[in-house]
Order: sequence, then structure tokens, then C-alpha cells
Amino acid sequence: MFVEKDPVAFLRLQDALKKHRGGVETTALQGTFEENIDRILAEIGSAFSFFFIDPTGWKGLAMEKLRPVLERQPGEVMINFMYDFINRFVNSEDAATENSLDHFFGTPDWRSCRGAADREAALVNFYVEQVRAAGGFSYASYSHVLKPLHERTYFHLVYATRKSKGIEEFRRVEKRVTREQNLIRSKAQKENRVRKSGQTELDFLSTPSATDLEERRTQFLEIASTKVMTILRTGPTRYEHLLPRTLELPLVWETDVKSILLDGKTSGHLFIDGLGPRERSPKRGHTIRLRVASDT
Repeated sequence: MFVEKDPVAFLRLQDALKKHRGGVETTALQGTFEENIDRILAEIGSAFSFFFIDPTGWKGLAMEKLRPVLERQPGEVMINFMYDFINRFVNSEDAATENSLDHFFGTPDWRSCRGAADREAALVNFYVEQVRAAGGFSYASYSHVLKPLHERTYFHLVYATRKSKGIEEFRRVEKRVTREQNLIRSKAQKENRVRKSGQTELDFLSTPSATDLEERRTQFLEIASTKVMTILRTGPTRYEHLLPRTLELPLVWETDVKSILLDGKTSGHLFIDGLGPRERSPKRGHTIRLRVASDT
């Protein structure tokens, strides 16, 4: 479904869709996204829906207007949280700007993020939890997308689902995309350096530096280890329940969770019940539990 507010651009959109009709049914709606939410939901009916909402900035994406989309079942949602754009205005004391951000976040409490040591993490996590609460989602998280030429976040993709399989697949895709993103950014940065210097670089002489994503991933892996132990302190937990909760952390993948559990087993801090003698890693059906005094 395509939504376009400008009347002239809308006519061009209709013409373009007519020329490219194929196996995917398309619909052109005139107006803003907010104005068309009811019609969009009516068009979808009872089918499973995956909403990818890609705004320019944050205006026109008020949480109270978005709520029917978030609450709709069965369905999942991915929202482009335009951090780079929002960050430019988050400290603004202009009443109109603050009011528009109040609507975007669904509460004026976002102001508490202004003084956070890591404002970026505070803002995106705050928004993730607002989306989770508004839609009643079981799992919600996000993934980073960096600027091509700078070690700085461009935007975050916020994802919410009610199924553990959803968050597991989201992380599998993130793992592949992160590697590809690093390659593309490295190439773009090299081309930019060559363009500025006018000198060709030899690939075998260049040593890739640690990227912002790699540094963040190291931090999240440390948090993941702590989270696993925190979950296990509540009692024995099945692998299929522990995994999606841990994968809510960005840049943490299933292979990482398996490594954390195997390291804990090797060090004697935890047990993996059901792990056969020929099995090398935990899987669904295994129960993870901490070592207690009676185990010694």
C-alpha cells in the first residue's frame, strides 16, 4: 500500500503502479499515513500483516494514532526510528517541537533521556518499550544502521513481534546484514579517502579498524552474559524460553547464546539437562539451570 499526500505526486504514483502491475496487489491511497490507517486495516482484513513504517523524521507518526496498527493481531511491525534526525531536535525547548515529540513517543517522559550518559541508547530503548506496551508485544528490540562515512548511527530499525520465532529470525537477518553493512561501509570510506587524496590505496596494506558496530557488539555480549544469569536465577529455564529473551539485545545472535551457555557449563556454573554425549550445543528441549550447593 502506497500513501502519498501531494495531489500531483499521487497521480504520478497511480500511473506508475498501473505500469508495473504484477503478482503483488498494490493500492494507492491519497493523504497522510495517519489519515489512512483505518482504511489500511480494513483492506488487510484478518490476514497476517507485516507493517514496515518508514517515516521522514518523526512527525505524522503519533503513538496514539499508531496504536490500532500496533494492537492488530496477527501481525508484526518494523519502524524506522530516525535517530539522526530526532537527535538534532531532542534538546530543543521550542514548545511545538516538544509537543510533536510528546505525540511521537506517546508521553512527555522522553525528556528524561536528555541527560542520559548514553542518550542514543536511552531514546531508542524508551521508544522500543513504548511500542511494546502499546501493541502488547511479547518481544521488541532494534537494530543499528550506521552512516556510510561516519562511525555514527543513522537510524534504528525497531521490531516488535508476539512470537519467539520472529525475534530469532530478526537476529539471524541482522547477523547477515551486519557483515554486509561493514563491507559496504568499508568500501565507501575507502572510495571517499581516494577521492579526497587522489591516491589509490593498496588493499593488503590497509588494516580495517574496529567499527562502531563491533564495539557495540562487544558491549552487548557482556550484557547478554549477565542477562542469561539473571534469568537463570529465577529457576531452571528451557532453552527455547531463554533464547528469545536474550536475543532482545541488539547484535547478540543465537551462536553467542550457545557460547555463553557452553562456557558456563565448562566452568561449572550451570548445567544443561538433556545434552547428549555427542551433542555439542544446547537446543530446544534442553533445560538450563544454575549450579546450587546440593550439586556439589
